[in-house]
Amino acid sequence: MSATVQARSDVGRYLANGLRLTGWLAVNALVAVGAIAAGVLALGNFCLGDTMAQLGNLAMRFDTASAQAQHGFAVLLALTWSWGFGATAFFRRATIARAWEQGRGAV
Repeated sequence: MSATVQARSDVGRYLANGLRLTGWLAVNALVAVGAIAAGVLALGNFCLGDTMAQLGNLAMRFDTASAQAQHGFAVLLALTWSWGFGATAFFRRATIARAWEQGRGAV
């Protein structure tokens, strides 16, 4: 009977650690998207009307650009998001380490 309780405890610990990791990754991804959104808002001088005008101009130019230019923009956007995610993960590394230690439990 004690082996079953230990197995359930291990499954619960693994599930809790998985949820912690999922939440940590989600927060990092959302912060990276928020950094891109702040950059877009900065293009429009933090005014919603000007930002929408800039986005409309970008969308019109993106639509008429060559496939190579569109791909280059997509790569630039992906790299920007990756840098934001990496920077956020670097500055939040203590959070996941602390959560991982708490989730380890009594060994």
